[in-house]
This record gives sequence, C-alpha cells and structure tokens, in this order.
Amino acid sequence: MKRRPSQDTSLGGDGDRFPETGGDLASLLKAEPSRMEALCRRYWKPVYAYVRIAWSKGNEDAKDLTQAFFLWLMEGESLARYDAGKGGFRAYLKVLLKRFVGHEERALHRLKRGGDARIVSLDGDVPREIAADPDAAFEKAWLDELLSGAIERVRARAAAEGKELRFQVYLARTTPPKAERPSYKELAARFGLKDTDVENYLFAVREAIREETRAALLQATSGPREFEDEWKRLFGG
Repeated sequence: MKRRPSQDTSLGGDGDRFPETGGDLASLLKAEPSRMEALCRRYWKPVYAYVRIAWSKGNEDAKDLTQAFFLWLMEGESLARYDAGKGGFRAYLKVLLKRFVGHEERALHRLKRGGDARIVSLDGDVPREIAADPDAAFEKAWLDELLSGAIERVRARAAAEGKELRFQVYLARTTPPKAERPSYKELAARFGLKDTDVENYLFAVREAIREETRAALLQATSGPREFEDEWKRLFGG
C-alpha cells in the first residue's frame, strides 16, 4: 500500500519536518527550574520503576526515592557532565541511578528537611507491570510513557478537530485482547461506516501516532545517529 501523507504532529510541526534532534534534550539539561521540571516529568516513571526493582521498595518508598534522586540531580553537577558523544541520555541516567546508591539517605534527609517539598509531581498512574530486571523495568516504563503520550496527543487533536469517531474506531479495534479484536466489517456495522472508512480511519490514526512518537523520540535523543539507532531498536525501522 502506498504510504499516505502523514498527519501534522503537535510536537513536530507539519508532516516530516521535525525539530532538530537534541535541541529539546539540551535545554532540559540546563539546571533551570522550569526545564528541570520538564526533565523530571519525562523520566519519573522510568526512575520509579528502576528504584522499585533495584532496591526492592514499595510504592511510597519508591516515590520518595524518586523525588530524592531528582533533588540529588538538581543539587549536583552530573547533568552538566553529560556528553552525547559517549552515549544516549537514558543510558547515562541509569548510570546516575546506580551512582545514587550511597547518596539516597542524605538526599531523603534533605527532602524531609524541606518539609517534604515535591521536586516533581508524580502525576498519573505508577507503572504496574514492572519487569524483574531494573534496567528492563526502566526501559519498559520509558517506552510505555513515550507511546501513551503520543496516543493521548492524537486523541486530544482528534477531539479538537471534530474527528472523535476516527479515534473511537481505533480504540474499538486496538483495546480488546488480540484474539478478541473485531474485524473491519464488524467495526463498520457498529459505527455505521463502510469497510473502507474503517480502513482509512485506522490508517490515519496509526500514522498520526507514529509521527507523534517520532517527534517525541527526536526530542528525547541527542542527535540524528542516536535517534535512528533508537527508532530501529524500538520499532524495527
């Protein structure tokens, strides 16, 4: 099937004209409160998942340690030392998490001394399905957040443009377990559409999600090479 024109993305602009890789990441690494907050929002779930497994912590203790870790980052110089030429930022962040061992009690004490001030709002559900390996847990939480964010932006744009039906069809097709997913003909009957409408709607939503995911990954990587490597590793090209 011929590839159809991609949808505009809320992160990346029109079609395939995405922002330059690394620009957003570089700005997040500058120790300014608003940028640090954005960095924390992007990575708190992977950090939380890592902490729960690596240190065998319950939900609340893992949340406290996640806050303490970001406080430790904000007060130190580790982020300023990041060198994109030596590897991706997520890998570097996991190195810092391992380095955090031995510093956590002091960081927790400073957090408590500040009246339990929250460094980042742990909005949204915490990861529930956490892999047994800390690194795998970190990667899964990060990927889930990347994809769920892309899907939510597409949903919001569909609602704003009066195209909710497209997204409803997509959810009806993708939400059930794979063995129970309705056929295109069943979806057409349910929503009063033609079979070709169902096919077109699904294609449009999937393409929009793909482009949003690409745009988000571009902003989370430090350069074209890292982006291409990550995209191929995650999605096979």
